[in-house]
Amino acid sequence: MEELEGLLELNKSEGIYIDIGTQVYLEIQGVNFSVTSVFIGMLKDEFMIITLPKRYKTVQNKLYPGNKIVIKYLFDGSVFAFQTSVIETITNPIKALALEYPKVVQKRELRIAKRNFVVIPGRVEAKKTEFPIVVFDISKNGLRFKYKDNKQNLSTLKENDVVRVYCQFPGVPEEVGALSVVRNVRREQDQLSIGTEFQDVSKTFLNPLMHFLYSIEDFS
Repeated sequence: MEELEGLLELNKSEGIYIDIGTQVYLEIQGVNFSVTSVFIGMLKDEFMIITLPKRYKTVQNKLYPGNKIVIKYLFDGSVFAFQTSVIETITNPIKALALEYPKVVQKRELRIAKRNFVVIPGRVEAKKTEFPIVVFDISKNGLRFKYKDNKQNLSTLKENDVVRVYCQFPGVPEEVGALSVVRNVRREQDQLSIGTEFQDVSKTFLNPLMHFLYSIEDFS
């Protein structure tokens, strides 16, 4: 389990910013993998309540009163983290986990301009047609994809063209899309490499994007 002091020089925030229903990541002392849960509510300066984590049976014996947990979550494009301890596991009338209210909450910005080399299947709607793509570079600001240039079916995309890009993020059951503007075009053999910038991104796209970026962020 990581101690907070080791989290890439996180800066102290002024308070705890979290919405009901936020997915949180738990690093439990004595467990060598992270699990996820959902924030339910809190009483300021007293306690916090989250759902029992996924894979509960595999970590159940570590959720005893007093055991330490580091919780991380995304809020408004930033990673927040704090250390807490288990108060009690609740199984009746609801299933939940009561945690100590954190004394210190820390935050850092996701490196939104950082290039992340990935392989994400997707598709693009442009010029009254659509075609499959592979996204291989993505950040909070935009993405780059490749596709085969079939001039019989589609005129070559050019700078300032408006397209809608759909991505199939890992762990998300349905593809999500965002309006994008083409910023640069490069030809690579029989493929075109298209760099786009997101425009008016909805929460439906932003939330899975941010969770995906968080999941591949290097915290070493």
